[in-house]
Amino acid sequence: MLARRAEPFDSDEFLFEIKWDGTRAQGRITDRGAVWTNRRRADLTDRYPELAGLGELGEGLLLDGEIVVLRDGKPDFRGMLSREQARGPQRAAALSRTAPATFVAFDLLFLRGESLLDAPLLERRAALHACLEPYSHLPGLLFSDGVVGAGRAFTEAAVAQQLEGVMAKRLTSTYLPGVRSADWLKIKRRLRIQCAILGFQLTGRELRSLIVATDVDGELRYVGKVGSGLDGATRTRLITLLQQRRRATPLVACEIDGLFVEPGLYCTVDYLEWTAAGHLRAPVFVELIVDDAPNGCDR
Repeated sequence: MLARRAEPFDSDEFLFEIKWDGTRAQGRITDRGAVWTNRRRADLTDRYPELAGLGELGEGLLLDGEIVVLRDGKPDFRGMLSREQARGPQRAAALSRTAPATFVAFDLLFLRGESLLDAPLLERRAALHACLEPYSHLPGLLFSDGVVGAGRAFTEAAVAQQLEGVMAKRLTSTYLPGVRSADWLKIKRRLRIQCAILGFQLTGRELRSLIVATDVDGELRYVGKVGSGLDGATRTRLITLLQQRRRATPLVACEIDGLFVEPGLYCTVDYLEWTAAGHLRAPVFVELIVDDAPNGCDR
């Protein structure tokens, strides 16, 4: 079951819980132990050998949740990337010691072989908690707790702790596999920054993405490319402005290929965080700013 985007809100009809920054996974507990699969149904079991102990939960369960790497009690996305990219049993075993994974369970779809898909979320969560509580001592297992009603305050607290965001789920909702439903809503923390447009990339004649830079420690540096958030009208306007300002080389060092422009075009960008490489993670275009308009900045 998938979620739609939303802004923070309060409602006694919804449960609010942390949006865990990891890999969405389902755990099937069989007579052979725990088997983990991702949204694409790829088998993740060998990648996370430290989760084998969760087979003790008993066969006939199908759990929905998130595999995360925790640092100081918070999800570590970079650590999670290292786990996702690891291949081979020796590498997986080594990483299970230095960056151990935890399965955060937030839903129960089958209980002792019986489907709970048509049960309301409130009942599924109660059954999940009852199943997990006797095994709370197991390493690598957490129950995703939450609050009912106070979504705004919960979101503010999550943002203050620099967590990715919040999930809001209607208490009466059934589980709809593969459906992006308004019964599940994701409220994501976003940061905002202004960037200089260094250049652009095309697909055929269509604008695909902007190449952007921003001030980093007093120096203009390349920080990635942004294509999300560009609607048709903005793409049309931008392609004209960009083509008028073409130059042969980027204004600052840039590690990707593209077409480059003279200074004068800027944009506001929302993003989640900085990556280890110094780029914007999940950037989204918000607004165009042109500083050489006749009467000042043109937005």
